[in-house]
Amino acid sequence: MKFAVIGNPIEKSLSPKLHKILYKELEILDCSYEKIQIENKKLNHFFKNEFNYLDGINITIPFKDEVLKFLDSIDSEAKILGNVNCISKQNDMLYGFNTDKYGFDMLLKKNNILIKDKECIIIGAGSSAKTIIKCLIDHGAGKIIIKNRSIENATKLQIFADNLGFKNTELFSSDIQDCNVAINTTPIGMYVDDKHNFFDIPVKKDACLIDLIYTSKDTLFLKNFSNHFQKINGLDMFIFQALKSIEIWKETNYNLDSQIESVKKQLEIIKC
Repeated sequence: MKFAVIGNPIEKSLSPKLHKILYKELEILDCSYEKIQIENKKLNHFFKNEFNYLDGINITIPFKDEVLKFLDSIDSEAKILGNVNCISKQNDMLYGFNTDKYGFDMLLKKNNILIKDKECIIIGAGSSAKTIIKCLIDHGAGKIIIKNRSIENATKLQIFADNLGFKNTELFSSDIQDCNVAINTTPIGMYVDDKHNFFDIPVKKDACLIDLIYTSKDTLFLKNFSNHFQKINGLDMFIFQALKSIEIWKETNYNLDSQIESVKKQLEIIKC
């Protein structure tokens, strides 16, 4: 079976290496995985031609919303979120899923992060932010604050939460009090270590700080805070969203509990 991740840019994606590691750890012998960069306005060409030799794909920035129009069916969770990061092809039919939410749910579980009744700040307002805000609502967040450069997009995310029945959201301002949990959903710092004050946010002394970026233990966002905070990058989410994709494609459930540390160590070696 042949799989791939598509996006733009895609050259620094670790997805092929992660999948190779997972196939080895889970003793999956019949799968391969590659990365494919799709140029702007070439997505239609990809689905009409290049997808023919693939059994499924993962989708990353900036195509998680745009691929919806090519699908024959969308999973109920992905339909709520309005974006997919996983497509399975069965009998020439394309089925869309969102495995990022499962990945973030597992990140919270593996790191013993409790969200219930907590005040949370989300940085960003794109597809990933929608996924995270749905997770926070499902886990019983008390309040959600949205910080984004585009007020228009932040307002759209606020309306999304409101449509889910969650009424306690607000846009970031200088009056915001210290929060319990802060989550960066933007790609800022993934490729360029630029300096800016966009990550300056008020947090409590026992706050948990999460960056969805997985390419570094100490991301640009996490560097803004001292080490006495609980600081977590997106590696757990990255691994478990990939595992869920494999389960969808193979129609099989896998248990990674005994191998998770081995997978992380192998990825750390690759990143170094």
